[in-house]
Amino acid sequence: MPPAEWPEGELRERVQGIAQGAPLEPFLFLEQERLARRVGDGAREVAELSLDDVTVAAGGRARRWFEAELELRGEGDDDDLERLAAALRAEPGLTPESRAKFTRALEMVEAGGDGSLLPPAERPVHEAHAGAADARARRATALLALDEGLKQSEAATRAGLSSRRVRYWLARYRVEGIGIYGPPEAPGVSDVSAESLIAEAVDILAEDDDDKKKRPGILPADTMTEAAVKTLRFHLARMLEHEDGTALGEDPEELHVMRVSTRRMRMALRVFEEYLDQQAMRPVLKGLRRTGRVLGAVRDLDVFQQKTQHYLDTLPPERAGDLDGLLAACRAERERQREHLVDYLAGAHYRAFVERFEELLDGPLESLSARPPADPRPQRVSQVLPGALYKDMAVVWAFEGQLGGLETPLPRFHALRKGCKGLRYTLEFFEDALGPGARPLIKTVKGLQDHLGDLQDAVVTSGVLRDYLTWGTWRHGGHDLPGPIEVIVSPGAARYLAVRQDEMERLILTFPEVWPTIAGSGFSRALATVIAEI
Repeated sequence: MPPAEWPEGELRERVQGIAQGAPLEPFLFLEQERLARRVGDGAREVAELSLDDVTVAAGGRARRWFEAELELRGEGDDDDLERLAAALRAEPGLTPESRAKFTRALEMVEAGGDGSLLPPAERPVHEAHAGAADARARRATALLALDEGLKQSEAATRAGLSSRRVRYWLARYRVEGIGIYGPPEAPGVSDVSAESLIAEAVDILAEDDDDKKKRPGILPADTMTEAAVKTLRFHLARMLEHEDGTALGEDPEELHVMRVSTRRMRMALRVFEEYLDQQAMRPVLKGLRRTGRVLGAVRDLDVFQQKTQHYLDTLPPERAGDLDGLLAACRAERERQREHLVDYLAGAHYRAFVERFEELLDGPLESLSARPPADPRPQRVSQVLPGALYKDMAVVWAFEGQLGGLETPLPRFHALRKGCKGLRYTLEFFEDALGPGARPLIKTVKGLQDHLGDLQDAVVTSGVLRDYLTWGTWRHGGHDLPGPIEVIVSPGAARYLAVRQDEMERLILTFPEVWPTIAGSGFSRALATVIAEI
């Protein structure tokens, strides 16, 4: 806020006297992450040794360095400090530093930087660091373990990282010349050549860049409205990116990604509902629903064809034509739905929906924000996300004891699947804010969701086969039974129906094996740990 709005006092008076009414602007950003360890002499606690990861950014440049710092604690005295300082001075690669961090930052700005720049992917520094404290702590833990003489696999285990990730950081520290534990020939890295480390680091950097492109990049300090705009803008861009490929129709995956994008945006509108102007978003939600229905009508047929072909591939050659009639009906229905899809994407309703959506997201944030309530409420992601995750988790946990076996109504399994989808999407939206611990949770939820998805596919396919065997058509709108003359003879379709019925039974009976992956205490503890680190 401007100095005129600061609390009264000496600081405000001094700043106003210097600024003379001119607005204040950021001059530099200085951030520090500290990994601290107690230092003991036997049972005596004598000091605290900290490793500081310091980053300074100013004028489009950034520099990063590490400092080891000792402070007396507990029973420590000057003699202890002198012995510890001597031990540090004896470490290769460490040199005494008399300047304060802020002094060094000012010198860097005045000198225009010294070439030790962060890569573009780590700018702006204050944003990049905000969501990565846990990752840095793990990295430092691994590097300190290597300094103790542990091998890469052992260091990775201690830090909760993969051995591949440890290799990446070793290579990067070598390439950039940033060291915290002495020369390149540090203990624990002799089993890997520098060339292989650097080559592997390049691969992992590329993978990381690709992975970041799959997320909206929400930070804990973002407001929920800012997070909503990031999420919606990200998935709208993905939807539009695959629009031409969907209209062309040569690659079914184009349609699949476009449809998933509409689903994620609809889920985002639910997650951020309290923080968005519902009147402004109502036409957007209507457009997303309409677009999702049109895309889904074709996508469901693609999935049916793929799974049916997979079944046919398991049959002997003489039965390859068992489902020719069914597939012909499917192709005819798909062609009809695809014509409707192409017309819709080229039509005025769709274009108006997209243009209105883009205008909203590109406009001022205030035009999307919900009117603030009379009483204060949490606004930032770090404040709201814990409750949102537990709310989604409660929806899933509510099914405990409600899914007993073959007597369980099938719609109940489908309702649980939708609950899992809501939890998974929330975890995915906020993955950057949650840190690396979110990825295993997402995979666990996806495992249960996939099990329930296979069950729902079997249910839908059984309904399609029932209609085909009864009426000889793809899907039947009414419920009147046909006359005797309209009986359909298709033993191949009847056998396929029996296979899908068996699959439904198997998935229901094996459900108790996958349910504990979410309902068990392990998932609860992992979720609580991730939330605690936001």
